Amino acid sequence: MSIKTVSSTAAFILLCIVGVSAQTVNPAKLRIKGVGLDSTYAQVLSVLGRPRKETKPISEECIGGHEKTVEYPGLSFYLMDGDSRGGKTFEVKGFEMSSGTWNVSGIKIGDTEETVRQRLGRKFTVEKDVGPGTIAWGYDMGDKFGPGTTYVHFKNRRVVSIISNYMVC
Repeated sequence: MSIKTVSSTAAFILLCIVGVSAQTVNPAKLRIKGVGLDSTYAQVLSVLGRPRKETKPISEECIGGHEKTVEYPGLSFYLMDGDSRGGKTFEVKGFEMSSGTWNVSGIKIGDTEETVRQRLGRKFTVEKDVGPGTIAWGYDMGDKFGPGTTYVHFKNRRVVSIISNYMVC
């Protein structure tokens, strides 16, 4: 085998490896129509419109400030203002999606385990019995982007919900 062939083969393998890793999405950067963790309340409303339900802000003790939730059919956001600039801007600290209406960075209800592996990668923990016949894959965000975790719940090897949140306490 010539040096040129070895170099070409090595370059091809490297390109394949880089191509596969480039396809995964950081679990802390998942988006629903551009809205995700760290999005502001104003961004949520701008993109998704008026929520079906919204709680009044209440005091919370973890980081000091207030918390509230906004809900859309099959989608909810948990927001806090305590660590925002000036403590006045509500920011998304968690969300839960359970409806086929929504797409979370290319993952939707009914997708297979393989689709999730392709989008989020193969480094996850498995939690069994999180519900009748349901398992959850937990993708750790790490301290650089979190700390927090994104959970993808499966029933019969198909996505039934996605929960992503920062650990705030």
